[in-house]
Amino acid sequence: MMLRSSIKWWCGALALACALLVRAPAAEPVPLAEHQIKALYLFNFTKYVEWPAAASNAAPFVIGVCESLEVKNDLVEITRDKNVQGRPIVIHAIQSAQEAATCHLLFIGATDKERIAEFLRLTRSAAVLTVGDAEQFVALGGMINFVRRENKLRLEIGLDAVQRAHLVMSAKLLAIAGSIKGRADPQRK
Repeated sequence: MMLRSSIKWWCGALALACALLVRAPAAEPVPLAEHQIKALYLFNFTKYVEWPAAASNAAPFVIGVCESLEVKNDLVEITRDKNVQGRPIVIHAIQSAQEAATCHLLFIGATDKERIAEFLRLTRSAAVLTVGDAEQFVALGGMINFVRRENKLRLEIGLDAVQRAHLVMSAKLLAIAGSIKGRADPQRK
């Protein structure tokens, strides 16, 4: 009888030790949807681009989103309680090209080329970082385009448009670009 209870005790202790030693496999990270990745990129662009000095540093930093409700909603979540250089962030759904010129950063979701061209024409002389995900976005005058290469999201940068708007991109942002169109102005850093 003593032997049986001793064996049960050792079996129970061994089972407990095994249970404590064996760990559940780490949960696989849930892959982000493409719209979530774009929203994260958009927020991070604010850290690697310098805008000309604003008239009021207390004014909100405006991110406009056109043609992409998912990206807009993701940006609202990502930017909650965050700021850009001490300025609160405001996310706007942009309906017209005239509204676009009031933004600091503008994301234009896939839309027709004529509409993209209109948005880019009206923001051309403003310090608005224009980002898109349409074919030929940079060729139309956009600054950053999301492109798919080798099943990954890559960046294409239109450096001439960036410099025309008096924006300055950090070398870190330029280094991760899949391609850069245009030339760096030797007088700029």
